[in-house]
Amino acid sequence: MPAKRKPKPPPETPGPGDVPPRSGPARRLLVVGLTLAVVAGVGWGVARLGDEARRGIGNRDRYAVHFADIACDAPPGLDRPAFLSEVRYVSNFPETFQSLDPDLTAKLTAAFAAHPWVAAAEGVTVTPTGGVQVKLRFRVPVLRVRSEGRAVLVDAGGVALPAEAAAANVAELESAVRTRPPAAGQVWRDADVKRAVELVASHDPRRIEKTANGWRLTAADGKTLLVDR
Repeated sequence: MPAKRKPKPPPETPGPGDVPPRSGPARRLLVVGLTLAVVAGVGWGVARLGDEARRGIGNRDRYAVHFADIACDAPPGLDRPAFLSEVRYVSNFPETFQSLDPDLTAKLTAAFAAHPWVAAAEGVTVTPTGGVQVKLRFRVPVLRVRSEGRAVLVDAGGVALPAEAAAANVAELESAVRTRPPAAGQVWRDADVKRAVELVASHDPRRIEKTANGWRLTAADGKTLLVDR
């Protein structure tokens, strides 16, 4: 007699914890999602390594610049080394700095603005070789004022210039003022100084004298002009 065949076992019913096999489209979506996640992670890692590398490069000695090596003009009466030494002293700037510092322009602008000769720092440039250049605009003396037995030069804004400042062909305020001169780089907040500076701008006299009736202005050719208060 032929052997009896064993009956096929019934199909297994999925239990509550079993996950049915995914269909073709669902599997493809899962693969795409995992691939994108891996790519994003790799990109983040590369960017992080780049940031760390830039930080490491910025701290290397070859990107360090000595303040004394900054290329810039110097004000009248000073050479560049002496001027840079004064700027570093009044601003308390470090002796060396990094040319890749992202805040370098702001830091150098503030440092040079602290010097009484500097009206403005108009630009900071890092050269391809790593050098640093600073473009400056200096104060221009327009009036010599006498107070407390000494003469002080001021610019068009009434700012007192350093005591060693010298200038020819500037207006002279022949009437001594009573207020004490401010520190170099500060505005001389005296009404007579302010008015004299305004008269220099409007009439370009060589001498200015305050009188009981106003101001007597003397031009370069000797002609005089009386101006009310």
